[in-house]
Amino acid sequence: MKSFPLAGMICLVFIVLMAGCTSQPVSPPETTTPPTVITPAMTATVPVTVTDDELLGTWTLTEMGIQGGQAVLNVFSAPITITFFDQGTLAGNGGCNNYNAPYTLTGKAGPFGKEIMIGPIISTQMYCMSTSDTETTYLQILQNARSYSVDGRQTLSIRDENGNVLVFSQG
Repeated sequence: MKSFPLAGMICLVFIVLMAGCTSQPVSPPETTTPPTVITPAMTATVPVTVTDDELLGTWTLTEMGIQGGQAVLNVFSAPITITFFDQGTLAGNGGCNNYNAPYTLTGKAGPFGKEIMIGPIISTQMYCMSTSDTETTYLQILQNARSYSVDGRQTLSIRDENGNVLVFSQG
């Protein structure tokens, strides 16, 4: 009885071996060269920085027109200054606190002068009773600036989106 399962196993091994000998020979896969695809090199476009030499330098606030330019302030208890640098940054003093910000010039002309975007403005946080309200209004107008004009390198006017205006003199 033990010889029958052993004989069956031997037959099965023999069949498997015979099947392996009669199979088709395996040929190596064909090697093909993939087609060459030329892709144009991607180049990053760097936006052109617009500068205006007339804007550069230090300016002192001489007048602030608020409420759409209807109310005019021209007496300040402390000097308010702004300095424009050619790297697209500005810095100044709002009468109490120092501030700085980036600015961008588009090179386009708007209805009230050349287009400008200022901000975000970063400033120190001291409280000065005599200048705090004026400084807050000044920084809000500056933050919302949309246009500027320079008159003969002597007067700089910056106007915000609400018609408020800051007027500076050179120096």
